[in-house]
Amino acid sequence: MSQATIDRPFLVQRLREWSLFRAITLKLPWQPDDLLASSNWLQLKTAAGTNTEAVEILAEAGRTKRIRNTARTSLNHRSDS
Repeated sequence: MSQATIDRPFLVQRLREWSLFRAITLKLPWQPDDLLASSNWLQLKTAAGTNTEAVEILAEAGRTKRIRNTARTSLNHRSDS
């Protein structure tokens, strides 16, 4: 696998992010710093997700205003339910 992706940094990053997204979604071990260092794409996808810990982190420290607002909205919908 590493030989097939060696000249494709975007692919490597996206595969790493999908692995992180999977870990967050399935509540497997993951590091908050990895989430905060991830792309806007992954942060936004995670902000709309179901892992409360990850959503709280993004509501507080997500990279963009859109990510923080999406995470806050997601948290507010949970508290309304």
